[in-house]
Amino acid sequence: MAKTSTDCRYLTADAVTNSLRIQGIAFRGPFCTPGKRIVFVVEKYIFLESELFELLAQNKLDQGGIRELAKRIDGMKSRQ
Repeated sequence: MAKTSTDCRYLTADAVTNSLRIQGIAFRGPFCTPGKRIVFVVEKYIFLESELFELLAQNKLDQGGIRELAKRIDGMKSRQ
């Protein structure tokens, strides 16, 4: 099966960390939470591994994409 831009099955945590390192984006992780979720700390935000995979699959794992995701998450929190 050919890999498509939205096919996340082939993405790994290494692909995420390599992309962040190459771009010089500050991050820590991956970490496993008590709830068995894999998370990364990117800049001052905590993201699920799946959220970063989605950005990478969309070719948006960069400063702009991370800030856009953070704004969406902050917006959802403020509505609760």
